[in-house]
Amino acid sequence: MATPEFVREEHGEFILVANHNVMEAENVSRSIAYNRARILHAREQLPEHLARCRLIYDVRGQAPADDVLDNIKASLSDICIVEFKR
Repeated sequence: MATPEFVREEHGEFILVANHNVMEAENVSRSIAYNRARILHAREQLPEHLARCRLIYDVRGQAPADDVLDNIKASLSDICIVEFKR
């Protein structure tokens, strides 16, 4: 079962939050893989009209380099919109 943190029915969107450590390359790779699988699974479980995903990375308390955040965004941009909460 997939349970998004928020659903915006009127926008056909579900929202997931990731509070992952993104300060080390291995953690970033693992986070990207996890979130990709999580989003694809959610799409299989949620109603068809909820086709768009917004993924919010909560990186408060961390100081990731901009290129790390760019990598995360680029790696997931084919399946979701990625935002960062600093």
